[in-house]
Amino acid sequence: MSIPTSETKPDGLHRAPSKQSRQVRQALSNAGPSQLRDFINDLIRRNQLIPGFFLQLLLSLVLLGFGLIADLPLLVLVAAVVSPVLNPMIGLVISAIKPSTAHLLKSASFLLITLLAFFGLGWLINLSSPGALTADQINGFFSLNNGWLEWVVLVLAAIISAYLFLYRAGGPSVVTSTVFVYLIFIPLTLAGLLFSRGEMGAGITLLITIAARLFISILLMMITVWVLGFSPRGTAGWLLIGMVLILSALAIAEMRFDQFGFSLQTPEPAQIAAVAPTSEHLNAATPTVAPTKKPTVAPTPTEQILPTPTSLEVVGERYALVVSESGVVVRESASTDAAIVTYISNGLQVTLIGEQVNAQNMDWQQVIAPDGKEGWVAARFLSEITP
Repeated sequence: MSIPTSETKPDGLHRAPSKQSRQVRQALSNAGPSQLRDFINDLIRRNQLIPGFFLQLLLSLVLLGFGLIADLPLLVLVAAVVSPVLNPMIGLVISAIKPSTAHLLKSASFLLITLLAFFGLGWLINLSSPGALTADQINGFFSLNNGWLEWVVLVLAAIISAYLFLYRAGGPSVVTSTVFVYLIFIPLTLAGLLFSRGEMGAGITLLITIAARLFISILLMMITVWVLGFSPRGTAGWLLIGMVLILSALAIAEMRFDQFGFSLQTPEPAQIAAVAPTSEHLNAATPTVAPTKKPTVAPTPTEQILPTPTSLEVVGERYALVVSESGVVVRESASTDAAIVTYISNGLQVTLIGEQVNAQNMDWQQVIAPDGKEGWVAARFLSEITP
């Protein structure tokens, strides 16, 4: 079957209105090899992996950097909308349906440069403005939760991106591209910041989550394109989709085993100095108060006023220290999918409340963080302080 040049030649397919999508897919399914080859070549031309890509990427990075440092969420959103991150991802998908070493290397290099640019931005932010990002800002800017909602949004964005690129004009969707920026590339900026601050454990953990999201997104786009009639072609095409599948599985497996938390070690010495000494120095203060007032009438009221209330307060309280180089996150409930309440850095003291519970094959402990917020922490990252 030949495709009529008056209405549905390869260039015109992408301008077909929404109601004609089904007819376009049917026409392509019955098209000959030359028509399909022309259609795929047109997809490569529309992929826009051109030098102007880097100017657009630079603009988005500048906006993102200013937005993060100045605490301007709207500017961060604009940076996400401007960023062209979807183009190299789509380029890898096309490389599977038309094996081309040149296009594969070009797409992979563009994607690698994009990833390094977002990572390097986080490094530069820490060098130029150390301590600029607080824990509250991290919760607001970075998509650190790894629950079912984030994965559902990611899956939908990948499927819709592939569909729109095949059958709609204008290339990748801005909306789905923005989703990828928030779930993959902006967290990569945080990873760069963590590495710059020496928090390697948290940085590596975050990189594993980012890798899982990235490879699964590309794999889902490849599968979507396959379902829509463009299966991997040649040995190179099948090897590419197989490699992406293996990398996705490895990243998910590593992510499920790794339970480290993400933290920025924001200096808060005042809070720690107030928490740590209270339980230990009160007891040490008792013997010094008694000897100062020798055998006079004064000792009797002081001994009854000071020790009595303090001893009653300290009796039921238990404390523990965080023993994780990367720190830990405090979550709303005893689950790795629960929302993050706050962050606790390594060596800080927490107050233990309640009993331990076992969930997801690990023990959890309910605690009060140094900033006063309550939540749950993996018990293996706590070392209880014995009086």
